[in-house]
Amino acid sequence: MIPTKSNTAEQGCSPVSSNCVVWQGPNLSCINLCNGDTISDVTYKIATDLCAIKDQLDLTDLDLQPLIDFCATTNPAPTERTLAAVLDFIVVKIGCLNTTVEDLDAAIGSSGYVEPTLTLPSCLQYTDPVTSTLVTQLLHRNFTLTLANKHCDLKSVVDGHTTQLSTLSGRVTVLENAIDDPLPTVTPECLLTPGVPTAMNVVLDELEAQYCNMRALVGSNGQLAAAASQQPQNFNQAQALSVPGVMLGIENWNTTVTNIAQSLQNLWITVIDMREALNDLKASIAITDCSGFVLDYQATTDSGREIVYLDFNPLTIIPLLYENCTSQSTVTISDGTINKNFTVDLTAFAVSTSSFECIVAGSNVTGQSLNVSQAYTVTVNGCIIKDGQSCSKTAIKTILVPCPIVTGVTAALV
Repeated sequence: MIPTKSNTAEQGCSPVSSNCVVWQGPNLSCINLCNGDTISDVTYKIATDLCAIKDQLDLTDLDLQPLIDFCATTNPAPTERTLAAVLDFIVVKIGCLNTTVEDLDAAIGSSGYVEPTLTLPSCLQYTDPVTSTLVTQLLHRNFTLTLANKHCDLKSVVDGHTTQLSTLSGRVTVLENAIDDPLPTVTPECLLTPGVPTAMNVVLDELEAQYCNMRALVGSNGQLAAAASQQPQNFNQAQALSVPGVMLGIENWNTTVTNIAQSLQNLWITVIDMREALNDLKASIAITDCSGFVLDYQATTDSGREIVYLDFNPLTIIPLLYENCTSQSTVTISDGTINKNFTVDLTAFAVSTSSFECIVAGSNVTGQSLNVSQAYTVTVNGCIIKDGQSCSKTAIKTILVPCPIVTGVTAALV
């Protein structure tokens, strides 16, 4: 049924429903209007957007009090809150503000205003790169600019720290969550199984156990310090045992002992000094007749049994002031068939650290060689003399043939 209205009927109009008339214009995306929409839809969409615009432009609740209080004598507040009236009111207020600022600038200029100088805090003071003087004061505008620059520098630093902290926070979280990760391994050189990579906690436990054992054996730090300090202080003034002077005068002597190494060094120096003193004492009371003559030695050979080594020191003792006999002492080495004879300076080798060498076989021997597969009999006839009194003694040693070294055994069938 076609809707009708009385006013249109009286004017002779043919009633047509708005739903039957369509929009044939272009598509309007701003109001979602499409070609082919009915006039009813077109009117509804336009009316809806119009109501929305009306609500957005409604200035009824706009608070103009801040603008009213400023430059109040220029013009009163608009009685209607229309957009045009409010904009006109704002324009007038801006003009008033401009006039006020110009008047203020003029007043400052006429009064001889001088920009104040402010003192910089110690943390902001700096050295002028041109004059190389310390800047402690600045004009107000430069002071403000310096503060702004410092603020920007600090902001850059803080921003960098923030980024770093954020990264570190993530890394810490990863580490805290990685509780199941295995401990790293280390390769011990003397603990557990040397050369075999072992978990760090196992090596640490073994290291602690070994340390505790060593501490129980050696003593605690306090005990070691107490032991090191046992040296009597009067050692530094006590008379040395073998040489004129005091212990302090002996080379490498530690006057003040603070550790075990220094204490041990002083002990050895003392032992050596006492040994020298005892040797001097021994020499001063040594037996001066033949009863003090001791002839003894150690006889060995090289691996091929071509050289016989005789070590007289310290087994042979020569009484004080005795010398070699004119014929000196003789050495005879025999394999049971052949004899090899030598002459030895007995008084020299009795105090020497070197061995007396006798070549008895091989390519370097003089004359016939001994049979290296036979035992050697070594006979030393020692002769020393003092004031025409000679002392003679004989010492005989046997050097057996060493047993062969078995390098392998093969089972034999019986």
